[in-house]
Amino acid sequence: MVAGELFISEEMMTAPEHPLANQLEASVADPLQESLVKIREKQKHDRIPGIVKRLVPIDNSTTWEYWWCVPGRMILPEDLEVLQSDRPRVEAILSRMVWLWGGHCFGEQSMHNLSNSEPIYDWQKVLDFAHQQNLTPEILDIDYLPAVVNRLYTQESDAVSSRATPEYVGVEPAHWHIELFQLQPIEGGYELKEPKQLCSCQIWTSKPFLKHIATGEIKFPEKNLWLSRPLDLTIPPWSSPEIAGY
Repeated sequence: MVAGELFISEEMMTAPEHPLANQLEASVADPLQESLVKIREKQKHDRIPGIVKRLVPIDNSTTWEYWWCVPGRMILPEDLEVLQSDRPRVEAILSRMVWLWGGHCFGEQSMHNLSNSEPIYDWQKVLDFAHQQNLTPEILDIDYLPAVVNRLYTQESDAVSSRATPEYVGVEPAHWHIELFQLQPIEGGYELKEPKQLCSCQIWTSKPFLKHIATGEIKFPEKNLWLSRPLDLTIPPWSSPEIAGY
């Protein structure tokens, strides 16, 4: 048994099957190359799901699955049924992650300071925060961002120039972003409600920090350094690597 399985049981890590599983690998045009109208028309005609399984790491040897909404696609009624039936399992896992590491909530009406705010350790309080933001969370979008160490330059410096000298080393530990969205009905299914309202919970394994190269002074930034990018592992792959950052 690996370490992650001591924290989350193996049977909890697997997402349920999709009733349209035979269409999960059906071809759909990239959202940067085709209009959303045509993509969604093809989805409705061929019953191509708007969700795929995404793998979320817990540690270096443990991942769990959840159904992730593919950018640009509509959510079919069958998709929504899967998402709703799987919601208790997903929230049970997130509740354990929040209990272990704590979560920091961010919204349009309330922003926490990463450097000095106290995390919350109860998933229900994350949901309560969403309701305080006048949002009823119907969709959970979960990103895992691996640890990154990078040199940072002053705003006056040109990092491309051979003469540029980095001022800090930035360290961004591994963390997870959970964004909470609402749905709105459209013909034949659903889509994320626009404009998307900022409401999220960030789970950090430790705080990000900056270390001054010359003095060794350590600073804790108030916000995410945005050095890392989401690890995008899905079954099946939802797009080409060039489009995966869409």
